[in-house]
Amino acid sequence: MTAEGANVDATMAVSTMTVERDHGHHFVKKTFGKPTYCHHCCDKIWGMLSQGYACEICNFVCHDKCLRTVVSYCSGVALQLIKNPVAHTWSEPQHIKRHFCCVCRKKTDDVPSVECEVCEYFVHVECQDFAVSDCREAATFVPSLDKTSHRQYHHMREGNLQCHSKCIICKKNCHSYECFTGMRCGWCNITAHALCYRQVNKDCDFGNMRKIMLPPNSVTIPRTELPMEQLLNIHPSGSHNPDGTRKVSSPSRINAIDETQSFLSDHEKEHDDHEILRIYDGNNSLRNQVFRSASVPKTATVEQIRDIALRKFHISDNGDNYYVTQAPHEPTDEEEPLEDPIPLRNVKRPEGKRAQIFLRYKDDPDKAAVKVYGGWLRIPVTFTEIVVDRVTLVQDLLTQALENFGMDGTTWSKYNLIEVSLERGVAERTANPQENMLQLVRNLRKDSLRRYYVVRFYIQEKDDPHDHAVFVGNMPPSLAQRQYERILLKLLGAKEKPFTAIGPIYFEYGSLVITFNTPKLQLPLSKGCKMPFMKIRS
Repeated sequence: MTAEGANVDATMAVSTMTVERDHGHHFVKKTFGKPTYCHHCCDKIWGMLSQGYACEICNFVCHDKCLRTVVSYCSGVALQLIKNPVAHTWSEPQHIKRHFCCVCRKKTDDVPSVECEVCEYFVHVECQDFAVSDCREAATFVPSLDKTSHRQYHHMREGNLQCHSKCIICKKNCHSYECFTGMRCGWCNITAHALCYRQVNKDCDFGNMRKIMLPPNSVTIPRTELPMEQLLNIHPSGSHNPDGTRKVSSPSRINAIDETQSFLSDHEKEHDDHEILRIYDGNNSLRNQVFRSASVPKTATVEQIRDIALRKFHISDNGDNYYVTQAPHEPTDEEEPLEDPIPLRNVKRPEGKRAQIFLRYKDDPDKAAVKVYGGWLRIPVTFTEIVVDRVTLVQDLLTQALENFGMDGTTWSKYNLIEVSLERGVAERTANPQENMLQLVRNLRKDSLRRYYVVRFYIQEKDDPHDHAVFVGNMPPSLAQRQYERILLKLLGAKEKPFTAIGPIYFEYGSLVITFNTPKLQLPLSKGCKMPFMKIRS
């Protein structure tokens, strides 16, 4: 779960009012039928009736007295708040004991789950589509920034602390087997209670590893045509690229999500007065049969059905911007809006199939608001919001965004607009300068509302601002420089040296740094070597 921190910006949310007031949670008063612990202060919630509050989306539980001091963002809005998203590296699905899911906050003991092998982010397989892509950012070098003034911040992760964890502030035990609570930095491993979290110094010194840790501001990942998995020597099972235009890191499930048997909670099971609906968020989800199931009262109004659908897809926005329709079972069926007073009465149910509905967005045919992020430019402003109309092209958006960032808008041709999807990891697509922005936004909403809300538009320089120095390892140790040159030429299949310099050379480790004339010349070497590549800055 995401907590307040340097990589979180609450102004990036779709609905800032809800985030500022309740950190994106949808709290309701609840009576707990068994011993329950507050996820904020770790104390047991006492009482007979309506003892505390629970979030309808992420199951966060707390006392009435703890509501105003909550520091954890709801998983429904957390993904929107991350400034620089980084994909997780998932393990194989397995039964993980004594841990909690970072999305739904429930135990992982009896349900297949996965974990990030880098930052220990645990999540049920059923919840993986809603995982927050906020893995540790290990490469943040920017040539234009002053290295001496750079600050390294904590990378705080909520929950799943080790049993001996002590709070850095109050020195008391902050681990709990009963609930998902506590904070831990992924860099220096300090831990703290959620109650004490705001007293923790924001700067991170890497703890006991500070003398041997290579700071992220000294490392960049080279921009290359190679997939990130090959570049970093990661081989996830079942990974595949759905099309040639998109590079996918840390892929997740793409199969249909049927929760009707395994993952609906007890109070959501089908009863005589309830009906289980299949809810689709767009045309792509219907085509691929990717849906969310929800138990809805048979007498529910259109507004109630719409709000349930929004919560199922973790969309925290004004409900008035959405409507629900009957999803067709056959290609010849028409999509009809649901109407009160009893909308489910007229929904078609073919024999042996459940009723299915669409969650749709009320599009304005003339304009739309688009957020453009400058994350890779490393500018002080996180994003700028621009209104596009029917004639706005990608190049027009680039010009306006650069001007809003305080840069020269006439140099738009030196930049690309990158469509970054945070769905199932982090995926990228370079937009054509002649694409119509309004049509692009409307197509995203029509295909999948969930994907629309996890898509961002970033500005990126066409030319890599870094030099083309590459660290190469896994070579024979203790050879002469000329012998290393021969090995590299053989790997590259070149007769003449395509690189401008070799060095420094770490003879005892069989590793060295080479500088290329152009980034394209790195590709043959990248494909031939077995070790991961990274750029290292002094």
